Amino acid sequence: MPRDPKPKKTEYKTVSLPRRLAEDIQEIIDEFGYWPSMGAFVREGALEKMRRERQFPGKIVKEPIMAFSKEEREAT
Repeated sequence: MPRDPKPKKTEYKTVSLPRRLAEDIQEIIDEFGYWPSMGAFVREGALEKMRRERQFPGKIVKEPIMAFSKEEREAT
């Protein structure tokens, strides 16, 4: 059987997260059990960020970039 000469494009892209941020996300997923995967959590976060940015076209909406350990979340 001949091979397809062109690689097929996928519907997804791969992104990288800092390890600590990924660990924090996994802790939240494990704690709440709402998201079926880390990808689902990150996708929801990205969509929410896009909605916020679209509310103010041309203006960057500044938000702090934070990663919390379980201890830091419990202290707040």
